[in-house]
Amino acid sequence: MDINNQQSYTPIDYYREPQQALYPQSHNLQQQTLTIITPAVSHGLREAQHLGYRHALTEAVAIGYLMGRGYNYNAAWKTVESWWRPSGTQLPTPY
Repeated sequence: MDINNQQSYTPIDYYREPQQALYPQSHNLQQQTLTIITPAVSHGLREAQHLGYRHALTEAVAIGYLMGRGYNYNAAWKTVESWWRPSGTQLPTPY
């Protein structure tokens, strides 16, 4: 153990599958994370077809970031979409 009362690990642990390293609950965390971000990823893939990858990735990551800050997907999506719209312009229908 180190001075912060955390489990120590060797550099080789970093490259192991998460289940084999320090986080035995990581499969559940992986499933939860992927399930939660699926709408943002889907949005980004659809946006990329119309607006290009850079813009689509920027939107998808911004939505994911806001979701991590506690926004639900719809609130995060509306917030991010509003950044590229003139004030008073109606938001598009979500995909």
